[in-house]
Amino acid sequence: MKIAVVGHICLDIIPNWLEGNLCALKPGHTLEMNGIDISLGGAVSNTGLALSKLGASVTLVGKVGRDELGEIVEEKIQNSSPSRVENNLVKSDKCNTSYSIVLSPPDTDRFFLHDPGLNSTFSSKDVDFTLLQNCEAFHFGYPPIMKKIYQDNGQELLYLYQNARDKGLITSLDLAMPDPNSPAALVNWENFLAKTLPLVDVFIPSLEELIFMIDYSNYQDFFCNGSKKISGEYLNNIACKLLDFGAKIVVLKLGEKGIYLRTKQLSIKEQENTPLLERLNLSEWSECCLYTNNFKVQVKGTTGAGDCAAAGFLIGLLQEYSPERALNLAAATGACCVEEVDAITGLRSLAEIEKKINCGWVRSAERILLNNWEKIEPGLWHQDL
Repeated sequence: MKIAVVGHICLDIIPNWLEGNLCALKPGHTLEMNGIDISLGGAVSNTGLALSKLGASVTLVGKVGRDELGEIVEEKIQNSSPSRVENNLVKSDKCNTSYSIVLSPPDTDRFFLHDPGLNSTFSSKDVDFTLLQNCEAFHFGYPPIMKKIYQDNGQELLYLYQNARDKGLITSLDLAMPDPNSPAALVNWENFLAKTLPLVDVFIPSLEELIFMIDYSNYQDFFCNGSKKISGEYLNNIACKLLDFGAKIVVLKLGEKGIYLRTKQLSIKEQENTPLLERLNLSEWSECCLYTNNFKVQVKGTTGAGDCAAAGFLIGLLQEYSPERALNLAAATGACCVEEVDAITGLRSLAEIEKKINCGWVRSAERILLNNWEKIEPGLWHQDL
């Protein structure tokens, strides 16, 4: 199994917080830290290296500079899992390697100080599809923070997915939160997705990022003033819109609330359009609606959790798991991630993660509002459509 992971890559610089220090940054004040973690970041490294830890071979396609940060990125990739990781990064001296300073205080979601660097110049010309000829799947991450990719209503991204589809690859797409002060905030993301999703088999964004982009009034209510709580009904409505746009499988990552899965009606007639359906038991995957809450862990950092959950789901899909098993694996992989400060250190092998699930890994008490859903096993709910 070989998967191409394409798009955003950067270096994450993560100060380690002293126990008891809250996020109390004030001008002129000093907040003492406890060392620093320098790790790979972005979808290419987070999802790509998570896939390799779960047993897949991966080829990584992104863009780095001929600078010190670029050298660190390449060295860390080389030291990660060289037998299963193929480095196809494009090097350029036109700009610096992208980096993020990740502020991840205890019991608080993370903040990013991000320099997009060469990610802003990444385009379809940077992907040599002849190097991906042995891949089964194509996963792209973070178009909202890659300038050339989101310009012109996503035309560059469309070229990439058309090429991937022409090569017979299963396609997957993840998002990122756009900077509200950047040109990305002015993009009509609903039109962008309506244009792109017909070529996407698996759409796997964070709900927070997604509704910021296409349903801002509810974003305010859910994530800013807390006047509404996320429900299965709301997720069904937004997933139906995405399926109508053309995605075949929608996976919404809900942070501390878990993960939601919805699929469209899948039929054998669609095999002409995508190899995905050749891998699935259509009676299990067609018109499926599932929700899982998270596994209980001691959280050290949330960086990369969504990317790792995406890796878990894609492995399950390509291994021809049932939707229930694939969704549980996604939640478990994300849970392993947050047990360490960076994205990858906490991950285990596929066999170890599945053993932990099967041994009755305790679930978190946090979950969304569920009306008329059936609990089919601990931590997993189903709704008939």
